[in-house]
Amino acid sequence: MKKFTVLTCAAVLTALATPAWADVLGAKVGVDYVYSDLDVNGFSAVNDQDNYHAYAALEHFVPLLPNALVEYATHGSSTVGFDQFSATGYYELLDNSLLSLDLGVGYSRYSDIQVGSNVSSQNSPHAYVATEVLLPVANLSVFADAKVFGLQDVEGEEVRAGIRWALELPVELGVRAGYTMSNVTFDNALANNDLKFESDGWMLGLDARF
Repeated sequence: MKKFTVLTCAAVLTALATPAWADVLGAKVGVDYVYSDLDVNGFSAVNDQDNYHAYAALEHFVPLLPNALVEYATHGSSTVGFDQFSATGYYELLDNSLLSLDLGVGYSRYSDIQVGSNVSSQNSPHAYVATEVLLPVANLSVFADAKVFGLQDVEGEEVRAGIRWALELPVELGVRAGYTMSNVTFDNALANNDLKFESDGWMLGLDARF
């Protein structure tokens, strides 16, 4: 079900980003496959698990109005882990052919937080930063993005970093590979006890930029 949700979201968002909008809007959509491990409160819980991260961003020319990024990600398995939906407003502090730098804030909802049969959900605002640097090699760049949580009942951070290869067509297509990690603590999530989820793994993804 999680795989279907991710792929369906990506397909719908891609369809919305048609050439008719390209004159006034920029868009990015993508899906990453993540092969990761998960520890809960310092103990290994899930090894070599398939997870997914889907995202879409809309960028525009309106001054002072932030650009928009939405993301959906899975962490762990169907019995141990959680799902995450994030919405972020961000500004492009730098945006040229060699370097981009984005900074913003947003809100994340964590659902299906569970260890065994116990299920709960929590929410948290977050700070967001992302950058991409073009390498002096044809169509290669390095990228990184991060979120930091520290308010309400959620603390921690998540980071993705890697390399991207682009194919210049009427729509720019990209393949990216890298490493991702997440360290999130949910206060009082299980019988008034904290749950600390730590995951890390390798990622491989496809994206399109309009």
